[in-house]
Amino acid sequence: MNALLAGAVVLGVAGSAHCIGMCGPIALAVPSPGAGWRARLSSTLLLNLGRITTYALIGVAFGTFGRGAQLAGLQQWVSILAGSVLLASVIIPGLLERWSPTGRLSLMVGRLRSVLGRNLKRTAPEALFLTGALNGLLPCGLVYGAALGATAMGTAQEGALFMIFFGLGTWPALIGLRMSGHMVGTKSRALLRKASPILISGMAVLLILRGLELGIPMVSPAPVAMQEASIGCH
Repeated sequence: MNALLAGAVVLGVAGSAHCIGMCGPIALAVPSPGAGWRARLSSTLLLNLGRITTYALIGVAFGTFGRGAQLAGLQQWVSILAGSVLLASVIIPGLLERWSPTGRLSLMVGRLRSVLGRNLKRTAPEALFLTGALNGLLPCGLVYGAALGATAMGTAQEGALFMIFFGLGTWPALIGLRMSGHMVGTKSRALLRKASPILISGMAVLLILRGLELGIPMVSPAPVAMQEASIGCH
């Protein structure tokens, strides 16, 4: 597996405590469409599939931007910047959360929350999927950080894949939360919070190394021109 994709999963796991606080109340507020664990599991999977679909679309957008940067010869700097921002978010807790939408964007977020609120009690499959998709659009510092990682991937497809792997990393905590019907234990959340800065720092370092192009296979590949020259020599 590509090191950055593995890092995306780690980033999702690292942010699980944050996800429980942000997305957990929404997951718990959506009623199960029927009695029994099967109905609850199917609704839980639909909610999370909707959320990951939104993440994938975000990945397409940011991956496309990264592709443009790559064509302009700026890809390595985008990767270094993304890693630096993630590292700064560990050093300055809450850095990515300090940005809040204003103007028209703020109005759009307000409408989004209104639509989400009206949709919460609906249990039809399409409604559950839509609730998850809308949830994925809500402002979230963790998603902002993941989107930076998607930019460093360099293509729309890889950007989408990065965000999908990131979303899958959040699944164990959120699926476990909804299936159990209560918040994850205090000890587990404390452990996740302690591990989170370390794991996010690891992802940040990986992005910076990728941008430095040190010629380390899977972690910091050499520039394409250098790789082609090496192949030509052989």
